[in-house]
Amino acid sequence: MGPTRSLGPRPGPSYAEVVVSEEPVRNIHDELYSETRYDAIWRLSNAGFAIRIGDAVVFIDAVFTSPLPEYQAERQAISETGEPLAAVNEMRLYDRPENILRETHALPLRADQVERADYVLVTHDHGDHIDPGGLAKLAHLEPTILAPRSCHPDLLDAELPAESLVEAHFGDRHEADGFSITVIAADHGTSVGACGYLIETEHGTIYHPGDGKFDQPAKAAIAAMSVDYLLVPINDTNLGAGFAALLTHMLQPRVVIPCHYGYTYPPVRSQGGHPAEFVTALAARNYKLPFTDIAILSPGGRVVLA
Repeated sequence: MGPTRSLGPRPGPSYAEVVVSEEPVRNIHDELYSETRYDAIWRLSNAGFAIRIGDAVVFIDAVFTSPLPEYQAERQAISETGEPLAAVNEMRLYDRPENILRETHALPLRADQVERADYVLVTHDHGDHIDPGGLAKLAHLEPTILAPRSCHPDLLDAELPAESLVEAHFGDRHEADGFSITVIAADHGTSVGACGYLIETEHGTIYHPGDGKFDQPAKAAIAAMSVDYLLVPINDTNLGAGFAALLTHMLQPRVVIPCHYGYTYPPVRSQGGHPAEFVTALAARNYKLPFTDIAILSPGGRVVLA
């Protein structure tokens, strides 16, 4: 029988000495709204993306507010009790309240910089994917907001006009000028109506699965889709690096862009994942991707559609 191990503080470097600050990132305003000679995908924070297709601008799970109110509330609760998040024991070593759920980088695009927003696609009702306060600042641009019904109360509470909200029903196809958006089923536990989106463009298809599990009723239909650009979450609480790699292998996209990592500190649970793990999983499992480029983008990074 081995020695008894204490779950208390360990000797060595103190995690309490780590103070996280926002790092600067590439601001995409000029590229998105001035350099319009090409279509492209830009990575935003967390699992968010901006996509320009012709004259249209589409946002997926975009966060325009920093710091996010949800994370501020969590930090405040930790500060008041002096305890880490009770439900997330993995955070117990990160014992400075000002560190927990701290956003690690600035926003690539702020709400006051958004000049055009034709479609805003929301995959589910979790606070790192839906930003009602930020979207309220875009209301004058009259975007169409496509979101599961569970998202609508928060959006209406933020005084977004009801006529701008469209419920995301699995299988529904929405036609736009030069492209279409199809709602794809996802399974994200108790998040009712969670979904992904398939965008069909002249450059090929773009698929964001949202925070869905790999094993779900729609898996066979998803595996049969033709996907050119895969925007895949790699964090531990969803696909993780392993299932993200398997989904990539199954779909054989032309380009895969990992997301949903590195947004907040500490890097556990919803932020537990790293592109190096994803690439290692692809290689270690001997997945064959003869025509797939892996694009690892920092926030603000882009892939030009061709």
